[in-house]
Amino acid sequence: MANSTALSQSWSDRALDRIKPQPPAPARPAPPPVDQSAWEKSVEAHKVNTLTVRDVGRIVFHETQSFTNGDSANDTIDAAREKVAHTIMNGDQQLGRHRPATAHPDEPSAKALKDPKTKAAYKSSLNAAREAYLSATDPTHGATHFKFMTTADRSDQKFNHNSLKKNALKRQSGPFNNSYLKGGVPSHHVYVNTYAPD
Repeated sequence: MANSTALSQSWSDRALDRIKPQPPAPARPAPPPVDQSAWEKSVEAHKVNTLTVRDVGRIVFHETQSFTNGDSANDTIDAAREKVAHTIMNGDQQLGRHRPATAHPDEPSAKALKDPKTKAAYKSSLNAAREAYLSATDPTHGATHFKFMTTADRSDQKFNHNSLKKNALKRQSGPFNNSYLKGGVPSHHVYVNTYAPD
């Protein structure tokens, strides 16, 4: 009789086990975190030709650090910086040390990077260079020159010393806000144009 009762309890326990909620399976262990900083440095160390990807990012920074997003712009400043990075890389790949003149790829000072806006522009520029280097497509269609314009002029880039030589406009981004008026862009609004030889 005791045996029959034990069997009955054992059967009812098993039936209840099937009906009652079961504890969830143990969670999978999280994958080890990716060291983003190490990955970024690895990409930035790659050579385009004479320039590293980090050099390109520094040039983009020095050329565009005073530019910020504009309310009526057709692009973000991050995307425009990536186009500038593509253009610098195209010039370096094709012409090496004879590429079109740009700012020097100097590292900004620690003091300059204490300013939040400057630091944000620097990060954006380095990211633009990494993205351009890793991108499978070139939105500038092979542009090797860029120019900052104070108007939405979409004419080809002409050279004073040779009127027959010109570069075709490939992309125009802007207008962006410009906070530095002492350089080559004496306007609060700026357009980023990229050009390729005809």
